[in-house]
Amino acid sequence: MDHPRPGLRYVDASDLDNSEFHFDGMEVKGLDTQKLGKVDGFIIDKSSGQPYYVAVNAGGWFKSKYFLLPIGHVGMAPTENGLVADLTQDRVKEFPGFDRGEFKKLTEDELKMMDDQMFGVCCIDATIDIASPSRYEHVHYRYPGWWDASFERPDRADTLGRETVGTKR
Repeated sequence: MDHPRPGLRYVDASDLDNSEFHFDGMEVKGLDTQKLGKVDGFIIDKSSGQPYYVAVNAGGWFKSKYFLLPIGHVGMAPTENGLVADLTQDRVKEFPGFDRGEFKKLTEDELKMMDDQMFGVCCIDATIDIASPSRYEHVHYRYPGWWDASFERPDRADTLGRETVGTKR
């Protein structure tokens, strides 16, 4: 089965090209100033470069939980190099887990179910038309002012991949 949004892809934070922000391992805090985790990557639209989610590693000594944080709930921390979410740690604990290796295999129903679960936790008082094709135009996924579509550099990832396997363009 094709991916439910074939234009979406996971991009590792270390593959983003920006001299101002170093996203890989950047701390993500909640409104309660508690640490939610560290940036692992982003789910972006391949054609526009628009991010839809921040993939966060919640860490832990013996196990890690990865989760997707809808980009509309994330801002750049004003006083430090980090991200801040308009959610608390208690709310984020209710988010479904995320496995980047399984992301490409999600069916449309599974992706919608995951979105619905996140939406129910972080947008309690809002309503969204789940069947609407404009679902990704909701504030849940609004384009952040701190993001620049040029951060995502597929050519850089391709170059690193070719160097790893010893081939050249």
